[in-house]
Amino acid sequence: MRLRLAVDQTARLVAALEKAGKREIGGQLFGEQLAPSDFDVTELTIQARRGSFARFMVDLLQAARDAMHFFNRTEHRYTRYNYIGEWHSHPSFAVHPSGTDIATMRALVGDARFAGSFAVLMIVRLDGGTLSAASWVFDPQGNEFEANLEMDVV
Repeated sequence: MRLRLAVDQTARLVAALEKAGKREIGGQLFGEQLAPSDFDVTELTIQARRGSFARFMVDLLQAARDAMHFFNRTEHRYTRYNYIGEWHSHPSFAVHPSGTDIATMRALVGDARFAGSFAVLMIVRLDGGTLSAASWVFDPQGNEFEANLEMDVV
């Protein structure tokens, strides 16, 4: 799977990471499907409530509001514009999912109410102005693999 983060979204991400410092932050990834397994992240949400030094918790109310706004803006054209997944920072750790991250994503895609065919987890980190990121795909069948993440640099 190819996932591309456009320069405006990368700039928003870097600004949010700079502001958060050593506290974990996160949000959702929404975007446009260009072809099978080929997505542009057109909207990266940033949750208002930050996490701690080593933990980020999703604010489900804000996540639902952000999703509703995205779907309203894209006129509910789900086959073209949809939820892609989640992102959060690891300012003090490697850009690799923790055991908790993996369990959370497995629970998300394994939930009977999950309507998608996959969800991406993107983990980011800012080191001295340099953005590091990686992403993984989780699907309801239990498959997990690293996605090809492309970011336009600020």
